Order: sequence, then C-alpha cells, then structure tokens
Amino acid sequence: MRVTASTYTNLAISSSNSAQTQLAQLQAEISSGDAIQNPSDDPSVYAEAAQDQESLNQINAYTTAAQTATSMTATNNTAMTNLHQVVAQAGEYLSSVTSGMTSSQLQNVGTEMQDLVTELTSIVNQKGSDGNYLFGGTSNVAPISSSGTYNSGTNGATTSIDVQPGNAVQVSIAAGSSGPPAVDGFLYDSASGTDVLGALTQAVSDLNSGNTTALLGTDTTAVNNALTLLSSYVGSTAASMSAVSTATSQLSQQSTAESTTVGDLTQTNLASASVQLQQVEMQYQAGLEAATRVMNLSILNYMDQVSTST
Repeated sequence: MRVTASTYTNLAISSSNSAQTQLAQLQAEISSGDAIQNPSDDPSVYAEAAQDQESLNQINAYTTAAQTATSMTATNNTAMTNLHQVVAQAGEYLSSVTSGMTSSQLQNVGTEMQDLVTELTSIVNQKGSDGNYLFGGTSNVAPISSSGTYNSGTNGATTSIDVQPGNAVQVSIAAGSSGPPAVDGFLYDSASGTDVLGALTQAVSDLNSGNTTALLGTDTTAVNNALTLLSSYVGSTAASMSAVSTATSQLSQQSTAESTTVGDLTQTNLASASVQLQQVEMQYQAGLEAATRVMNLSILNYMDQVSTST
C-alpha cells in the first residue's frame, strides 16, 4: 500500500484532535476537581458514585433528624433535672419542720414552698421555639392552669424521631394530670398514685394551716414519692440523650466513609492529572512538530516535481 504525504497529514490531524480533546478534559478535571464531568465519561463509575451519593444523602437526612433530637432530648433532661431539684428542695423544707414550730414559722416555710410551686409551674409550662407548650402532649395547652391546678385539656401523647434506620428515639414527654381523665406523665403516675403537683400544693396548704401531723407524715411521703417519679424521668431522658449521641457519632463515621468513597470515585487526583496533562502537552507538541516536518517535506517534494516536469 502506498503511503502518501496526505496520509501522514491526516494522521497528524487526527492525533492533534485527540490530544486536544484529552487536554480539554484534563484541564476541566483539574479546574473543577471532578474526574467525571458527564455520565458518559465512565458510566459504571458514575452509577456507583450515584448510588453512594444516595446513601450519603440518607445519612445526611438522619444526621439532621439527630440534631433535632439532640436539642429536644437535652431540653427534656434539663427540665426534669430542674424539677428534681425543685422537689428535692421541697423535701428539705419539710425535713426542717418540727411539731414545736409556731404558726408564723410554718407559714414562712409555706411561703418558700409556694415559691417552689411557682418555679415548678414555670418549668412545666415552658414553650418551645415554635411557641408550642413542650409538655402538654399534642393539645398545645399549658399543663398547669393559671389557678395552679392540672389542665384537663392536656394529653399524654409523645413523639419519636428516627435517628437511624430502625432506631426511633422518644423526643417528647408529657406532664400528665390527675384528671379526670387521669393522664400519666412526669407529674402524675396512676399506677403508684404519685402526684407531684398535688404533693407540693398540699404541703403549702398544711404549712399555712399548721397541720404538722400531715407535714411530718403523708406530705413527706408524697414529696418523696414525687422525687422518685422525677428521678425515673431524669434517668429516661438522659438515656434518650445518650442514644441520640451514639447515633450521631455513628452517622458521622458513616458520612465520612461514604464521602471518601464518593470522592475517590469522582474527584480528580490533582497530582496524577497534572502529570498526565504534562505528558499529553508534550505529545501534542511533538505531534505538531512532526506534522510540520511532514508538511514541509511534502511542499519540497511538490516543488521538486514541478521543477522536474518543466
């Protein structure tokens, strides 16, 4: 087969176009940091990266849910801890009561006990950032009414958030109410008959009336039971916080692993791409020089042929 000068020229042009395409792709990869600019660049890698990205998106969604759960469970635990401190202080007030105290002395303690009821009410009736009552269930009404009694409009509904697949954490708690109808919660437990609000308000009443028998007997027992109930909620809300914290840590590790996988598949290795770019540039330049020499020889040959024919 005869190889003509035009054959070399066509090969040079084809090589030049291929090199230019490679140069453009490498420059785009280095500029953007993305090894895959289009699905057609590497369909199998693109499909694998897309699947990994979907997994990463799910992890990120759970992470966002866990952040919300972290805030809510922390709020619950803080409220229960504060209530526990309030009732513990009520227990200390009752332990200071003696049968020899005067009415005035008892009433002074009653005033301090009433301050605790006011503090308890403030904690229980607090609202979230959305303006809704935190501990009234789904009713969005204050668990304790302005008259200092349970609000019958509340309910015991609670909510949970999925912080991982198959891992739902309770993020809301209910105050409860002695009723009617009775609603179990951190202020009232129907099984034991424990009534946190009732224990404190009854103690205030007995302090003001000077009923030391009740103060040293049933009132002290009621406050101790209230403290036990709240202790259980301090523990359960702390457990919820711990569960969310564990999930958050695991999600962070999973997110890092998936991000690394996606990055390894789709991101450009700048060092390698830079070396490839230099190599292709050198090949391109060498190709241009070779093509130039071939074209120069072709012109000389043509001129010789013209000269010979004349």
